[in-house]
Amino acid sequence: MKIKIFVTILLIAFILTSCSGKGLDREQNEYSDQYRNYYEIFVGSFYDSNDDGIGDLKGVILKLDYIEALGAEGIWLMPIMPSPSYHKYDITDYYNVDPQYGTLADFDELIQKAHSKDIKVIIDFVVNHTSDKIPWFTKAVRGLWDQTDNEYSDYYVFTTEDKGSGFTKITDTHYYESRFYSGMPDLNLDSINVREEILNIAKFWIDHGVDGFRLDAVTSYYTGNNTKNIEFMKWLNDSVKAYKEDIYFVGEAWTGSGAIAEFYASGIDSFFNFPFSQVEGTIVSSMNTKKGKYLAQAMKSWNDTIRNANDSAIDAPFLSNHDNARSAGFLMRNSTKQKMAASLYLLIPGNPFIYYGEEIGMNGSGNDPNKRLPMLWSTDEPAGIPDPPPGADQTVSGIEGVDTQLKNKNSLLRFYQSVLAIKKRFPEIARGQMTVLDTEHNEISAYCMTFNDNTVAIFHNVSDTELSVDLALLKMDTIKIQTSLLCEAKSKSPRIKKGKLVLPPYSTTILQ
Repeated sequence: MKIKIFVTILLIAFILTSCSGKGLDREQNEYSDQYRNYYEIFVGSFYDSNDDGIGDLKGVILKLDYIEALGAEGIWLMPIMPSPSYHKYDITDYYNVDPQYGTLADFDELIQKAHSKDIKVIIDFVVNHTSDKIPWFTKAVRGLWDQTDNEYSDYYVFTTEDKGSGFTKITDTHYYESRFYSGMPDLNLDSINVREEILNIAKFWIDHGVDGFRLDAVTSYYTGNNTKNIEFMKWLNDSVKAYKEDIYFVGEAWTGSGAIAEFYASGIDSFFNFPFSQVEGTIVSSMNTKKGKYLAQAMKSWNDTIRNANDSAIDAPFLSNHDNARSAGFLMRNSTKQKMAASLYLLIPGNPFIYYGEEIGMNGSGNDPNKRLPMLWSTDEPAGIPDPPPGADQTVSGIEGVDTQLKNKNSLLRFYQSVLAIKKRFPEIARGQMTVLDTEHNEISAYCMTFNDNTVAIFHNVSDTELSVDLALLKMDTIKIQTSLLCEAKSKSPRIKKGKLVLPPYSTTILQ
């Protein structure tokens, strides 16, 4: 009897340990929270399943294995709703899928198959403006001409005053707000009817399985009035999460750090980290000037700032997106720089967003269509590669396709896979509290991330010189190297020699 009791106690202890954070296999860390590595997809340029020259939702389904193997755990679909434009940011029907991309049934299949791989799906949520061809707008304008009110009369911002830029004349006496251009009339977000419509749209897509929304152009909700922008986002966040509490929001606030930090008070989970992105952002500028220490300090300061505004804030770093010149260009198509930049931004705390094709070094700059060129699955086999968007005058060139890069252990694509595997293996990196480490080298970005009583240390050497760090000075004498990333294949591996951590040039080392 005593033996049976003892065995039972051991079994219970084993189960309890297995359910705790410390009991998780380091290679199989899974958490049910909002932290993910996201992959941004312009559907029309991703994969064409029916050979009509346009990427589609079935094409995304066919490439879920690729996305999973990359290490992305979430997908952001750029606008998929019916629209007269190629980019689809001017929507004519918020309750359907654009026929060019497929059907609602295709979307439901995508959700089901993505979720079976534990990949979340968020969609673009464009509620600052609509298309001028949507029935809401045409009926509202008809009411102006007829001098009668109808159900859409208060959906838009109409005025009899000519306010100049950002307003378009529509009748003999009326103008409408159109901050982006005349084909995108701004919605009247003060209208109770509009807010009810927006909430119904969100519920519709949640019922179809979406896990969250990317909020387009949040600074334009109430242009020049951040107080009202915050109020609207708080209403949206609270209202949608009252319907489904685990919905994830990430906002596009293409503005300075001060305004972005203020926006976190709305309760929105994440905002894209524009100050850290692109050619002049903190990540690339720190790498180019070899100021790794400054980068670590800036990361710490930013995460403290946003968590002071919202203790659940999740940073959303990125290098480039559909509105920016692709990172391969401003990194001079230099493989070492591309790998180093990838390691830096993907291992920042929070939810990184990878723009499709960035992981293979796709180029594109100038007009918007050039930034949304077809994904290069192969340079030998054209099947599935869509036509370029209308107006594109560049092509993807100078790189190998996905098929070839997957076979090359030193390719950029394989490097991205390695970084994201590290991110999954060490959940502390995304979720933890940061402590900056002073290595006495300005070229080294070094920090610890602590989560669930576990701490991991990350050392990035952004210089072209091998550097050594005295671990005793950091009180890390017993720490061990767990894994590393070498941006130059010819480099020696990092090592600990006589109490000093030796870091190869352009490398990342993970210790615990």
